[in-house]
Amino acid sequence: MKLENLMDFEWYNEPNNVVFAEQEMKIVAEAQTDFWQSLHHKIKKDNAHFFYKTVSGDFKLIIKWRFADAAHFNQCGIMVRVDERNWFKASTMFQSSQSPEIGTCLTVQGYSDWAGASLNNVPEHIFYKLERKGDDFVASFSFDGQKYTKLRQFYLRTVEPEVKAGAYIAAPQNKPFEAVLDEIEFA
Repeated sequence: MKLENLMDFEWYNEPNNVVFAEQEMKIVAEAQTDFWQSLHHKIKKDNAHFFYKTVSGDFKLIIKWRFADAAHFNQCGIMVRVDERNWFKASTMFQSSQSPEIGTCLTVQGYSDWAGASLNNVPEHIFYKLERKGDDFVASFSFDGQKYTKLRQFYLRTVEPEVKAGAYIAAPQNKPFEAVLDEIEFA
């Protein structure tokens, strides 16, 4: 990841602790941050950290995260967003430090869902790919950056020609969460 390639990126809820190095960006998610909309649990969270670029038309975005020592519900992944009530995220999320899930959340008109599957091992890093073709989006993940597994194909009901796409990180509980963004590239 070259820093000059990040010139068109912006922060939504910029974290206080971000360190740029030549080939990586270390980010510490602040405690009690998340993207989640739930009437059932009476939770409306829109304060996690999102590093994005505004894009229009078809695109392919690939990101790579590295992390360790994840705690309950910590997550880092990929996101596409129209606004606070309409977005999608895919991430590794930890039910506990030894029980990671790979999951997706689609939020439409202020209602979030969650679909996750357990991972056999705690990965040291993970790649995410998000592709847009017309009004359709496809999210995938990979452990090696070569062979991707499709997580979900979806449609945002309020599809706009222009969306925000990028990497996000959240620490919903009472402790911060640190992860390293190694790659973020549009094709």
